[in-house]
Amino acid sequence: MLQQLMLYFDNDFLSGPPRLLDEYKWFETADGESFGIRKSRLAPNETELLQALFAAAVSPDSTYLSGISHKEKSWFYYLTGKEDSPPDDFPVRFIHAEFSERIEDKPALLEAVAGFMEEALVIWLSDQSGVIIEKAPSGLLDMESITALSSSLLSDFFIEPAFFIGQIHESNSRLREKFQAEKDMFREFPGKLPKGKVITFYEACPLFMTGQRYLSLRNAISDRLLDTLDEAELVSTLKVFFTCNLNVSSASKALYMHRNSLQYRIDRFIERTGIDIKYFTNALAVYLLIIHRENALPAPE
Repeated sequence: MLQQLMLYFDNDFLSGPPRLLDEYKWFETADGESFGIRKSRLAPNETELLQALFAAAVSPDSTYLSGISHKEKSWFYYLTGKEDSPPDDFPVRFIHAEFSERIEDKPALLEAVAGFMEEALVIWLSDQSGVIIEKAPSGLLDMESITALSSSLLSDFFIEPAFFIGQIHESNSRLREKFQAEKDMFREFPGKLPKGKVITFYEACPLFMTGQRYLSLRNAISDRLLDTLDEAELVSTLKVFFTCNLNVSSASKALYMHRNSLQYRIDRFIERTGIDIKYFTNALAVYLLIIHRENALPAPE
C-alpha cells in the first residue's frame, strides 16, 4: 500500500518521523510506520479515504516546544491550527524565515534573534523554518536590525537565512488566515528568494499583481490596510502623491495644500499601516491595489 502511495504522489510523499507539519498531512499504518502527503496535493475525497484507512500520526510537537515559554507554545498551537483564538489581542507582524541548513542549536539562534529584536517571539514550524512575531508593532520595522541579524547568522552560525517581512495585522478571527496566506506567498515567491535576502511584503506585491498569483496576494492583504484604503480623501491624496513621483512639494502644489499638511497625511498612513510609501516599490504596490479596487477587479476580502 505504501509503495503504491509513494508512486502515486511521487515527490509529494514523505516517510519517516512527522516533519514539515505546516505543509504535510501525516498518517500512521497499523505497523507504526508514518508517512506524509503534501496538503496542497490532496483532494478532499483523497483525504477522507486516507483518514478512513490510516490513523493520524502523532505530531512530534516536543521537537519545537522544548524549553519555550507558555506564550510561545500558545502561538505555536494557534498557528498550527490546534487552538482557535490568537493568544494575544494586540496587533502583530509576522517575519517569515527560512534557513539554508537544519537548525541544531535552537537556543543559541534564539539568543541571537533576541539581541536584535527584544520584543519578539520566535516560533519554529520545521527544522529549517519558523516565524518571528513582532508584538504590537508601531509603524515601520527596523530593517537595519533584520539585515544585521541576517549577517550575524551567516557569520556566527554559517547559516544563510531568507526573511519575508509581513504586514501589521489585527489579532482577530482572520489572523491565522492572513498568516497562512503570507507564508504561501513566501513559499511561492517567483524565482524563489535567494538565501540571505530580506524582502518586505509590499516589495513582493507587484510580482503577484497579475494572473493566478493575485489569488495568493488578495487573501494576504492586511485588514488594516484595507480599512485605510476605504478613506476616500486619503486615497485621493495618495494618488496625487504617487503621480507626482513621490515628490511632496509637487504634490502639495497640485492639491493646493500646505506641504506640512500633506506630509502629516503621508506620515499618518505610514504609521498606521507600516508601509513606507516614500520608497518606490512600496508606493507601487499600494498604487496598484488602489487601481484594482477602483476598477472593480477582484478585491481583497
